[in-house]
Amino acid sequence: MTIGNSIHLEGRINAHRRLLVELVCTVAAIPDARAALVAMARDNETVRDHEEDPGIEPDAAFAVQQIADNELRGILKAAMARLETKL
Repeated sequence: MTIGNSIHLEGRINAHRRLLVELVCTVAAIPDARAALVAMARDNETVRDHEEDPGIEPDAAFAVQQIADNELRGILKAAMARLETKL
């Protein structure tokens, strides 16, 4: 991937993230939805040590799953923080 493509991709991802944060913030204003979003932020989809044997060295799938979980929680946390400023 060239630098130009990388910058373009990063810009698009940042725009998607900003949009998601605002949408989640709007949905979180609904009490039942907020409870579900808080539960989603609390839950973890990453496989725990005893649930699956990744072998001696976990492969890329485990790393990608952890990155996705962290990003999801980051988006939810940002949305909840934005909601708190609006209340």
